[in-house]
Amino acid sequence: MAALKSLLLQPVRAWPGPARAWVVVLLFVYTIAGVAIMDHWQHRGGLPLRDLGFGYGVLIDAINQTGEYRVAAGVHAPVAFSAHRLPFIPYFLIALQRVLGDDQGRVLAAKCLLFNLLIILAVWRVLRTSAVPGWGVAALLGLALTMPRWVLNVFEAGLEEGYNIPALTLLFVLLWFDGSVERARARWAVELGLLLGLLVFLKSSMLYWCLAVPLLAAWRLHRPRAAVGPLAFVLAALLALAAFNRVHAGRFTIESSWEGWNLTKGNCAETATLYPAHTLDLLDYEGGITFDRPLRDEWDYNTVLKQRAVAFIRAHPGEFLHLAALKAWVFYFEVRATGLARGETPTSKPAYVLQIPWMIAYRVLQWTAIVLAIRAVGRERWGGDASVVAISFLAFLVLYSGFHLVGFAYERHVMPVVMPVMLYLLWHWGARREAAAAPATS
Repeated sequence: MAALKSLLLQPVRAWPGPARAWVVVLLFVYTIAGVAIMDHWQHRGGLPLRDLGFGYGVLIDAINQTGEYRVAAGVHAPVAFSAHRLPFIPYFLIALQRVLGDDQGRVLAAKCLLFNLLIILAVWRVLRTSAVPGWGVAALLGLALTMPRWVLNVFEAGLEEGYNIPALTLLFVLLWFDGSVERARARWAVELGLLLGLLVFLKSSMLYWCLAVPLLAAWRLHRPRAAVGPLAFVLAALLALAAFNRVHAGRFTIESSWEGWNLTKGNCAETATLYPAHTLDLLDYEGGITFDRPLRDEWDYNTVLKQRAVAFIRAHPGEFLHLAALKAWVFYFEVRATGLARGETPTSKPAYVLQIPWMIAYRVLQWTAIVLAIRAVGRERWGGDASVVAISFLAFLVLYSGFHLVGFAYERHVMPVVMPVMLYLLWHWGARREAAAAPATS
């Protein structure tokens, strides 16, 4: 116990190698335990991948049956879809399926072992570089790692957040925690570029953030050329995505053919009757999305719904602002479950209630981080580490949440922000400790 107490009081970068290695072992145990618990709770063993939700199961089944990246007309809408879901997750899961068999339990285990490795690598680098004492690192990272909703998302195979949460965790560690010498290495640029390229192929709402990261990294390094490598990865990923859509959906674009659908669900006369308590998917299930003419294809579907949403916003600016405020409340303040099925309430299930204490603690830390970042921008030397790190944190919040304030936000959309909040607090805390120690060592 004395040894453990000593470690908890020491800065984690002063820990001996075996102590950090034990943390890595514990994170692997955490991953294995999480997979086992989720598999047992949701009875995933033996289920085929076609049963996955969020449109991935039917897409994977269509690819396996026809060889085409296309969901037939009548499944989601009167038209077929090829540009509705980004391709990384379907093809990644199909690759695991071909190796491990058509079993959600085995595929989920492999997915979690691979993607949680990104979290483990991130924690390892924090342990190696942070001046924060062990108890502080354990408290902040432990809150994220044990948050019920965060766990549900990370240990999920057919949900974008199950992939972008680990990718963002390592991305922010690369941006903030590696020393300037390591940041200047080619390996760092490749790692950063690969993560940004992955995010491009995971979720459309990552686009502007991925374009901003190389510029923010170069600004912190005071080396404009440092943006070239990571930015090349982003542009290559965008070009590849547009080419993919050209082949499969007939249009050279990075646009999703579900953008209009999402925009309409978040901005129509029925939105306020459901949101934020209930999922806006009820508009589909209960006949809220209809058309007054035959549709040509998925792009016609997208255009009609996008025009419908824009018309609503122009005709009802006050309602639009009211809905945007509700979405901002969900994204930045709400502690209860949102986006529920018909008949459910934020306290109708034990899991919903269990999440609330974690969300309260998270909201306190989130706003602490936001206030500290705003103060750093106003008080710290412009272009110095403290101001650039703060700006990068605030820029992520704005660029990521902006999509959801226009469309819609649920509790799960907040989960990718949880770890960046914890990492920013750790970075700020470590920087303050280093600054306080500087006069004594000079």
